Amino acid sequence: MPALIHEIYYSLSGEGITTGVPTIFVRIAGCSLRCGITLDGRKLWCDTGYALSHKAGTEIKFDHIIKQIESLQPDHGAQVLITGGEPLEGENRQLTVLLCNEFSKICKNQNYPFPRIETNGAESIEGLDNMVFTLDYKLPGSGMEERMDIQNLSILRNRNNPLDELKFVIRDKIDFDRSVHIVHEYQPNTNILYSPVHGEVEFSELAEWIKINPVPQARLSLQMHKILWGDKRSV
Repeated sequence: MPALIHEIYYSLSGEGITTGVPTIFVRIAGCSLRCGITLDGRKLWCDTGYALSHKAGTEIKFDHIIKQIESLQPDHGAQVLITGGEPLEGENRQLTVLLCNEFSKICKNQNYPFPRIETNGAESIEGLDNMVFTLDYKLPGSGMEERMDIQNLSILRNRNNPLDELKFVIRDKIDFDRSVHIVHEYQPNTNILYSPVHGEVEFSELAEWIKINPVPQARLSLQMHKILWGDKRSV
């Protein structure tokens, strides 16, 4: 099955160390994880559930994708963020690699010379040098921890890229405590993001957990786009 594009649009980055930075989003359809569905009956909390199915995308010629990215770039350039769905799963991986190889030819902002890849932690990031990663580690509350490729934590550490991020989405205190254990065991040397599951953890509650259990290079990461625009898409 060819990789399919759900949407391409220009906005501001809503999370992590580049929050507020002008960004071109390329959302590829299709992801096999179903985060939030657990054996105790808790429900899906993925905030891009509309892009989980390959049927949610449209096949677009590669050169047309590049032209769309070029047409959306402001004169000073923008960060490019490839997300999903899951951009490294199955056929999506080949498209993501091709896009990153081509991006060096059209990049206008040398502060962001490589596209940022938002990836769910189940797919290997080994050998993908011309990318910057926001790497998820799925915790017990996601129901998907067993799908994590634990080698990614070592790969991320060895990259030693100051723009990389390790992201924990927190559903409850069990998740937070597990994240602290992961950090202590694997000693990541990168930016660490803590984001609350919307409607299940109060921002202030997660903030207190971070204050009481300081993790090196950790920060609270709220979804700025939801604060600004609610549940609107492509804004």
